[in-house]
Amino acid sequence: MKKTSTLLKLAGLWFWLLFFSAGCTVSQKLASQDKEAIEAVMAQQSQAWNKGDLEAFMEPYWHSDSLVFIGKNGLTYGWEKTLQNYRKGYPNPEAMGKLTFTLLKTDRLSPDALFVVGKWHLARSIGDLQGHFSLVFRKIAGKWKIVADHSS
Repeated sequence: MKKTSTLLKLAGLWFWLLFFSAGCTVSQKLASQDKEAIEAVMAQQSQAWNKGDLEAFMEPYWHSDSLVFIGKNGLTYGWEKTLQNYRKGYPNPEAMGKLTFTLLKTDRLSPDALFVVGKWHLARSIGDLQGHFSLVFRKIAGKWKIVADHSS
């Protein structure tokens, strides 16, 4: 009887170990899927930029007055104002150059929020520019959207 009780306890322990390890695997896959989704968003943005299409570049940004962009000139609120600033700062193909992103870190803040850190580089005939960025992405209506951008 004592042997049966011990076996049942061990079987229960193994069940819980398998259950929790399976849960960890699923969580890692979801994180991997989210990271791949962010990489795809950033690739789409650089492709749009390199075609000179600022509206397509801005598509992943939250189309809201609550979007916040922090740059060398301070804070900008709103999707439209951020687009206007991009148009003003990069008025032609020479100013825009060719954009590349390098993602350095992606961390989950919550089930529907990610924090992304990376580098940007503009190769331009009038002189290259480069810097770093931190982005907060939120999943809104099933899509990852940039809700905050700090680029320097």
